[in-house]
Amino acid sequence: MAAKIMIRVGIAIMVLLATGEEARAVVRKTIQSDDGDMIDCVAVSLEIQQPGRSMKDMIADSDIAVATEERPQSWRKDGGGCPSGTIPIRRSPAANAMNTTEAFSIAGNGVPPPHDLSSGKVEKAVAYGTNGPYHGLRAEVPIWNVDVHPDEFSMSYVMVGYTLDTSYVPGAGADAPTSLPNQIMAGLMTWPSVYGDSAPRLFVYYTNDSGVHYNCFNTECGGFQLTSTKYALGSRWVGHPQFGGKQYGVYIGIHRDNTKLIWWVSVQDVDIGYFRDTVFDTRFPEASYVEMGGRVLNTRPGGHHTTTPMGSTMPACASSLYAASIKEYLGVSAVGQLFLDDVGRSIATVPSCYGARPIGFGKYRSGYYTVYGGAGGIYCDH
Repeated sequence: MAAKIMIRVGIAIMVLLATGEEARAVVRKTIQSDDGDMIDCVAVSLEIQQPGRSMKDMIADSDIAVATEERPQSWRKDGGGCPSGTIPIRRSPAANAMNTTEAFSIAGNGVPPPHDLSSGKVEKAVAYGTNGPYHGLRAEVPIWNVDVHPDEFSMSYVMVGYTLDTSYVPGAGADAPTSLPNQIMAGLMTWPSVYGDSAPRLFVYYTNDSGVHYNCFNTECGGFQLTSTKYALGSRWVGHPQFGGKQYGVYIGIHRDNTKLIWWVSVQDVDIGYFRDTVFDTRFPEASYVEMGGRVLNTRPGGHHTTTPMGSTMPACASSLYAASIKEYLGVSAVGQLFLDDVGRSIATVPSCYGARPIGFGKYRSGYYTVYGGAGGIYCDH
């Protein structure tokens, strides 16, 4: 059944903001997806920048990266999308029930605050690289459907981070920096209390204080400016991977503009938006560190370690046909070139529960491969 489309041309509707304030935004078109998502195509009134060099430009100049085909999210599976001059905004479950939209920074005021993650502890199992300085990365992030505790999340992601430690020297064999105040992540996450279900959905994230107090997802904090009409933050893709069978993934990229201190995020090599240069309180001219794998928010329900899984639920010792894997990872060098980067070391904050296993460079497709994940559960406490 085709997605239902309701068009509102030139009509200003109420915009629900996280602060409870009301503003007005022009919704040109509303798309109701078969999976229940409501996507509002919101007119952009702010001046939108374009990258000096796009991810597609870097791939075209590379002899190791393979260009990807567009992979529409579920709300665009029939080829439709938002018109030029608008951006897609997914309504939250609360806003959908009230028949309102959430434009956040698009409306220019009432920007929602950082997300409070103090209810639990974020645990991770990742591979990392310190062979920078980096100007970004690109990799395929897997899609896995898993059951997640309602108040927790499970994510698969890639990240770039920058340390302010002037004594730190990135390079082959260097340990991970002891502090990374400036971080950008992008990937897929399941977060029932935010998205209303256990589907893996597109997200971006940034912090400027190592995530101590400032955890900004998607358009929270007003730092990320959407530019593309093709991909909506918080939306999902069609496709259900099978253990030992067909796998699904999305190519995610993060790269710094070659002319400005602006960091772009790409999906399937389409630049979807950027972090404004005013987002970070301190300089973020490059990345000292890259990271890829999974994270789980563990709230210890019932006083025990959560049963929320990471990745596919399978441990990192399993085959990549069963465990989640980041594929075809390539770094972006300080001159804006994609390069083969060895990320052969790993970090697991709770190794009895979640793990990461760097595999090495691919035989048939360029880039580095890493397997990660775990089932969670009370035995993680032992």
